[in-house]
Amino acid sequence: MNRIKISDSDKRLLLIFCAIVIVACSYFFIFSKGMSKAAKIEEQNTADQAKVQQMEQMEAGLPKVKENIQRMVKKQKTIISTYPSAMTTEKAIESLQAYEDNSSDFHITDITFTMNQPVAVDVQTDGTDTAAGTDASSTTASDAEASSASESQSEESTQGADAAEQETAGPEPKEVRGYYASIGIRYEAGYAGLKEMIAYVNNFKDRTTISQFTANYDDSTGKLNGEMTLNMYYLENTGKEYVPPVFPNMSKGVMSIFGRSTSLETAP
Repeated sequence: MNRIKISDSDKRLLLIFCAIVIVACSYFFIFSKGMSKAAKIEEQNTADQAKVQQMEQMEAGLPKVKENIQRMVKKQKTIISTYPSAMTTEKAIESLQAYEDNSSDFHITDITFTMNQPVAVDVQTDGTDTAAGTDASSTTASDAEASSASESQSEESTQGADAAEQETAGPEPKEVRGYYASIGIRYEAGYAGLKEMIAYVNNFKDRTTISQFTANYDDSTGKLNGEMTLNMYYLENTGKEYVPPVFPNMSKGVMSIFGRSTSLETAP
């Protein structure tokens, strides 16, 4: 049996070749994978640092956010306070009586009621009230966020958490909705009385606008007469309770043909 004799120089070459193969295999199968993992870890670290910086900025701005929330809540309460919880015929009559009582020479001769009209909001024009007409007072009108889960398991867990939260938190609050009553009146007034009435509507405690009105001068009386449309607004589901108006004693009939009147309380 012949034996292969390898010289010392060939042995050295074989050792060098084996070392090169070992280094190459180590690089391709060990170091390259480690380097790719290191690159991914570095990329993840960079993203985490960005998130940390974002959270730090949010934490630094938290007092300002709380201040803005408190200011917006206060502003919302101020706006809601100018809207009654309901508008009934009796409440509309109470408002009209207040217009007369706070004007020196303004008298309503006829009234028509169109109640419970929903407020139309044009979303494309930033929530402009299309039913307001010519405003007799100014208000500021106040985003929705939505999220979805990508995996079915997370959706099921989210639904379960929502159901548990609803059980503990109680029923979901109802949506706030706006309505208005369109009140048409005919009036007779002096020039000063008409100005006083419009000024009073401007500062009235309940949100009211004058959508249109006409004024004609009467030569025989020297006064103005015409028609006016008032929009009286209200908001439902704001937590405010409706308080019916209380009218003072009103004369009802006469005790005798000589004109002695009696109040509602003493009338039989």
